[in-house]
Amino acid sequence: MASVKLTVRRLYKLSGDRMVSTRATARIYLGEQLIATEEIAGMTESPVSKYLHHSEPAGQPLRVEWDCEGIADMRVCELVRCPCCHTDEAGS
Repeated sequence: MASVKLTVRRLYKLSGDRMVSTRATARIYLGEQLIATEEIAGMTESPVSKYLHHSEPAGQPLRVEWDCEGIADMRVCELVRCPCCHTDEAGS
């Protein structure tokens, strides 16, 4: 089973001069196939990651799209299992 790491680097909205919690919907695509939809709520300026598993063939183009009332910045990367030490490493 292949894995993807979704990292939310920034998520908030502005209320006056303050940053407050908001919600976002992230859609993760492998090639043209939608492999996951994630609802994210809260506020962060520090990266937070979540690991998602899928059964699609690895090595296809990977991307994330999102809808958010406010400011969001997200990234996805494919995880590759190291054959010698069996730890997960982010693929390029």
